[in-house]
Amino acid sequence: MADVTDIEHEHHKLIEMLDALNDALRRHEPRQAVYRVIDDIIAYTELHFANEEQIMAKSGFPEFELHKQHHQRMVSEARHLREKYDEVGEDLFQEWYNHWFYRNFLAHIQYADKPIEDHILQNGVKQ
Repeated sequence: MADVTDIEHEHHKLIEMLDALNDALRRHEPRQAVYRVIDDIIAYTELHFANEEQIMAKSGFPEFELHKQHHQRMVSEARHLREKYDEVGEDLFQEWYNHWFYRNFLAHIQYADKPIEDHILQNGVKQ
Protein backbone atom coordinates (compact mmCIF):
# COMPACT_ATOMS: atom_id res chain seq x y z
CA MET A 1 0.00 0.00 0.00
CA ALA A 2 1.63 3.20 -1.07
CA ASP A 3 -0.62 6.23 -1.15
CA VAL A 4 -3.80 8.08 -0.36
CA THR A 5 -5.68 6.40 -3.20
CA ASP A 6 -5.11 3.02 -1.57
CA ILE A 7 -6.34 4.29 1.80
CA GLU A 8 -9.44 5.77 0.19
CA HIS A 9 -10.14 2.51 -1.65
CA GLU A 10 -9.99 0.60 1.62
CA HIS A 11 -12.26 3.16 3.26
CA HIS A 12 -14.86 2.65 0.54
CA LYS A 13 -14.67 -1.12 0.93
CA LEU A 14 -15.04 -0.85 4.69
CA ILE A 15 -18.09 1.38 4.33
CA GLU A 16 -19.61 -1.12 1.90
CA MET A 17 -19.10 -3.84 4.50
CA LEU A 18 -20.64 -1.71 7.24
CA ASP A 19 -23.60 -1.04 4.94
CA ALA A 20 -23.89 -4.78 4.26
CA LEU A 21 -24.34 -5.42 7.98
CA ASN A 22 -27.02 -2.78 8.16
CA ASP A 23 -28.76 -4.36 5.15
CA ALA A 24 -28.55 -7.83 6.71
CA LEU A 25 -30.13 -6.49 9.89
CA ARG A 26 -32.87 -4.68 7.99
CA ARG A 27 -33.70 -7.85 6.07
CA HIS A 28 -33.70 -9.86 9.32
CA GLU A 29 -31.08 -12.26 7.94
CA PRO A 30 -30.45 -15.42 9.98
CA ARG A 31 -28.03 -15.05 12.88
CA GLN A 32 -25.27 -17.02 11.12
CA ALA A 33 -25.44 -14.72 8.09
CA VAL A 34 -25.14 -11.68 10.36
CA TYR A 35 -22.19 -13.32 12.11
CA ARG A 36 -20.43 -13.84 8.76
CA VAL A 37 -20.79 -10.14 7.90
CA ILE A 38 -19.56 -9.17 11.37
CA ASP A 39 -16.55 -11.49 11.02
CA ASP A 40 -15.75 -9.95 7.63
CA ILE A 41 -15.94 -6.45 9.14
CA ILE A 42 -13.59 -7.42 11.96
CA ALA A 43 -11.04 -9.01 9.64
CA TYR A 44 -11.10 -6.14 7.16
CA THR A 45 -10.94 -3.50 9.90
CA GLU A 46 -7.83 -5.16 11.32
CA LEU A 47 -6.25 -5.39 7.86
CA HIS A 48 -7.10 -1.80 6.96
CA PHE A 49 -5.80 -0.37 10.21
CA ALA A 50 -2.57 -2.37 9.91
CA ASN A 51 -2.09 -1.01 6.37
CA GLU A 52 -2.89 2.52 7.43
CA GLU A 53 -0.52 2.32 10.41
CA GLN A 54 2.26 1.07 8.16
CA ILE A 55 1.74 4.06 5.88
CA MET A 56 1.58 6.47 8.82
CA ALA A 57 4.89 5.13 10.13
CA LYS A 58 6.58 5.31 6.72
CA SER A 59 5.34 8.85 6.15
CA GLY A 60 6.46 10.04 9.58
CA PHE A 61 2.93 11.04 10.59
CA PRO A 62 3.46 13.07 13.77
CA GLU A 63 0.37 11.81 15.64
CA PHE A 64 0.97 8.15 14.84
CA GLU A 65 0.71 6.81 18.42
CA LEU A 66 -2.50 8.69 19.19
CA HIS A 67 -4.10 7.55 15.95
CA LYS A 68 -2.99 3.98 16.60
CA GLN A 69 -4.79 4.14 19.96
CA HIS A 70 -7.98 5.17 18.15
CA HIS A 71 -7.56 2.14 15.89
CA GLN A 72 -7.08 -0.19 18.84
CA ARG A 73 -10.27 1.10 20.47
CA MET A 74 -12.26 0.69 17.25
CA VAL A 75 -10.95 -2.83 16.64
CA SER A 76 -11.92 -3.73 20.20
CA GLU A 77 -15.44 -2.45 19.58
CA ALA A 78 -15.63 -4.38 16.30
CA ARG A 79 -14.51 -7.57 18.04
CA HIS A 80 -17.45 -7.23 20.42
CA LEU A 81 -20.13 -6.84 17.74
CA ARG A 82 -21.25 -10.48 18.03
CA GLU A 83 -21.55 -10.23 21.81
CA LYS A 84 -23.51 -7.00 21.55
CA TYR A 85 -25.83 -8.53 18.94
CA ASP A 86 -26.48 -11.55 21.17
CA GLU A 87 -26.82 -9.46 24.31
CA VAL A 88 -29.33 -6.82 23.21
CA GLY A 89 -31.19 -8.51 20.36
CA GLU A 90 -31.63 -7.58 16.74
CA ASP A 91 -33.70 -4.40 17.03
CA LEU A 92 -31.67 -2.72 19.77
CA PHE A 93 -28.45 -3.83 18.12
CA GLN A 94 -29.43 -2.22 14.84
CA GLU A 95 -30.30 1.03 16.60
CA TRP A 96 -27.02 1.02 18.56
CA TYR A 97 -25.05 0.01 15.47
CA ASN A 98 -26.41 2.86 13.36
CA HIS A 99 -26.19 5.54 16.03
CA TRP A 100 -22.90 4.60 17.62
CA PHE A 101 -20.68 2.09 15.85
CA TYR A 102 -21.39 3.03 12.22
CA ARG A 103 -21.25 6.76 12.89
CA ASN A 104 -18.00 6.44 14.82
CA PHE A 105 -16.39 4.61 11.90
CA LEU A 106 -17.62 7.22 9.44
CA ALA A 107 -16.44 10.05 11.66
CA HIS A 108 -13.04 8.41 11.99
CA ILE A 109 -12.71 8.10 8.22
CA GLN A 110 -13.99 11.61 7.51
CA TYR A 111 -12.20 13.52 10.24
CA ALA A 112 -9.43 11.56 11.95
CA ASP A 113 -7.98 10.15 8.72
CA LYS A 114 -8.04 13.46 6.83
CA PRO A 115 -4.84 14.76 8.51
CA ILE A 116 -3.08 11.50 7.55
CA GLU A 117 -4.06 11.91 3.92
CA ASP A 118 -2.97 15.56 3.96
CA HIS A 119 0.35 14.60 5.55
CA ILE A 120 1.00 11.91 2.93
CA LEU A 121 0.12 14.25 0.07
CA GLN A 122 2.56 16.82 1.43
CA ASN A 123 5.38 14.51 2.53
CA GLY A 124 4.97 11.26 0.61
CA VAL A 125 5.72 7.78 1.92
CA LYS A 126 9.27 6.54 2.35
CA GLN A 127 9.75 3.02 1.04
